[in-house]
Amino acid sequence: MGFMMPLELLTIVAYQALTLSQLGAGIAFGLAALGAGIAIGGAGSAAVAAVAEHPERPEIRSFALIMVALGEAVAIYGIVMAILILIMKV
Repeated sequence: MGFMMPLELLTIVAYQALTLSQLGAGIAFGLAALGAGIAIGGAGSAAVAAVAEHPERPEIRSFALIMVALGEAVAIYGIVMAILILIMKV
């Protein structure tokens, strides 16, 4: 009977660690997606304003597209970190 106690405790600790890693992965991706949304919102509105102001300059469009893509990269980094957190499992 005394041998079952540590095994049950180990099972509970492993379950809590898995749950906390899932929570951490969710928070990591959620905050990264929030940051990417803010970045894309700011860069996208500025890009539309710049292209509307100078429609004859095509280099503004490519620069604006690059700025929006850099904002989207934040979400990609967030999902990579969430996957790494779930794979490592403490």
